[in-house]
Amino acid sequence: MIASSVIVLGLVRMPLQSFLPVLEAPPARQPRVLLPHRMSLALPSCAASGFWTLAAAGGCTGLLGQLGFQALFERSSDPVLNRAAGNTAHSLVAAAYCLFATVFGVAGWCFSTFGCTSTAAGRVLAPLGCVRWLGAFAFGIIALWDIPTCFAVKELRKPSFLLHHFAMAAVGGLGAYYCPTYYGLFFLGVVEASSVPLSVYEGLERASEIAGEGTSAAEEERCARLKRWRDAAQAVATAAFLFTRLYLFTRVTFFEFWPDALAVLPTMAAGGARNTVRFLLGASAAFVALQFFWFGQIVQQVFVDKWLARKEAA
Repeated sequence: MIASSVIVLGLVRMPLQSFLPVLEAPPARQPRVLLPHRMSLALPSCAASGFWTLAAAGGCTGLLGQLGFQALFERSSDPVLNRAAGNTAHSLVAAAYCLFATVFGVAGWCFSTFGCTSTAAGRVLAPLGCVRWLGAFAFGIIALWDIPTCFAVKELRKPSFLLHHFAMAAVGGLGAYYCPTYYGLFFLGVVEASSVPLSVYEGLERASEIAGEGTSAAEEERCARLKRWRDAAQAVATAAFLFTRLYLFTRVTFFEFWPDALAVLPTMAAGGARNTVRFLLGASAAFVALQFFWFGQIVQQVFVDKWLARKEAA
């Protein structure tokens, strides 16, 4: 993982001159993966008039999942489930949503063909109904389920998480309503790939801690098994974070989205769309900074707290 981080930091520190052709004239962009026309992937679409209705549907979906799973876990006789029913339900709903958003985003970003992506103006300004659909659903599920649940469940009241959720709600709402363009497939969909194993890891970590309180041989065996699963999920989550959040997110933000947005801003008339593009420029840079902050926490948790602790114990 250290090698991966060095590679990422090296890419970020590369001289700006090597990217000047991109900044001066963003090239035409083809689909990441070319498919025959008969295999073209169709994604759901949403008009501006249906944005808030879809957002409400997304929020209700998250709330129903949270309340349903939480009630189910609270009735369970297994302390691994009932001791932290709200937190466990949140991890399950989060994993399901992130998996859905990832599949949606990858389908559009990698496998779909949009005529608007041949120019910078098309990639930044041309509205895509599928991006508005994803943004509306994301806004609803974050604003109506994720944020309220984080306030309701004590263990989830982390400042960095809440800041991220509020910012994501703003990006999903403003960006997808006023400027639902090609890059939304990446920022609202593809990057969620790293959140799936992270949600699984968080659930297993909590389960192993509760199971560790047991004293019987069967409970100790279960705890050991959960810890093995937890460590495997942590390794996958760390690798996914390094590639998706630290490398891809930084590269797409500064070497694809920013050059395109800066190229079209001077040509835009004053109004909501232009202000939204400016907001998205700042928000994307802030999200990159947040990814590096979380990377520091990963280094602290994986290498300092665990690795050094094991070395000292030995």
